[in-house]
Amino acid sequence: MLGTFIITWRETIEAALIVGILLTYLKKIGQSKQFRFVYWGAFWAVLASLAFAGISEFLSAFLRDIGQDIFEAAILFLATAVLTHMVVWMHHNAREIKGELQQQAELAISKNRLWALATLAFVGVFREGIETVLFLWGLFLQGGRFESVAPPVMGGLLGVGLGVLMTWLFFKGFGHLDLRPFFRVSGMILIFMSAGMLSSGIGKLVAAGLVPPLIEPIWNTSRLLSERSFIGSLVAGIFGYRSSPSLIQVIFYLLYFPITLIWLRRQSHDLAQ
Repeated sequence: MLGTFIITWRETIEAALIVGILLTYLKKIGQSKQFRFVYWGAFWAVLASLAFAGISEFLSAFLRDIGQDIFEAAILFLATAVLTHMVVWMHHNAREIKGELQQQAELAISKNRLWALATLAFVGVFREGIETVLFLWGLFLQGGRFESVAPPVMGGLLGVGLGVLMTWLFFKGFGHLDLRPFFRVSGMILIFMSAGMLSSGIGKLVAAGLVPPLIEPIWNTSRLLSERSFIGSLVAGIFGYRSSPSLIQVIFYLLYFPITLIWLRRQSHDLAQ
């Protein structure tokens, strides 16, 4: 539940910020009557995201023929790559998003291409929707099957609701507040989640016999904290905890952090130049 809450919370804020920036700019230049284009773009993006989720689940039934473990490992690796790239990109480009959206909106208004406003909203929201579907898929594969879908669904709905509320408050008089601490903290949590997804993906390949475990298990803490318990499932979903991991899983989990840190610093160095 907590994992789905964090993912939907952050992704909803990112999508809502895009819509909010466009609406605020249109109001500022006296083009409030064009709000409908932004609303339509966001509306169709949400529908397209839901369709993407449905199509993905439908296609997965055919792709699983290559092997359940291999298929799930591929999803986990893809989720890890996209999630990591998103965190790094947002860390270095958050300040420029507002200016770029306003420039593109101004160009659309000046050339009377109002459909471009809908496109801006659609692309921004749909991108976040695709990321959300992919991240949740990876989270479910990492955490295992739920006895009930109610907790993760409730967590997702709460994340969406809080994300919309926070963004609404931000544009309704709290715009002076700095959202960067939120993105930093949530980004750190997502990095731990990515490391867990990577480790889980390696575990799937070990189960498929494609990667040697080296030592299996390297420890067993199931009596202290079982992944089937409520606390254990939360720790597993957020931090990738495994009660009996193989050595190769632990190695990849630990290697993920310095590699990501190097990527972050290299991006900062490139921007400084």
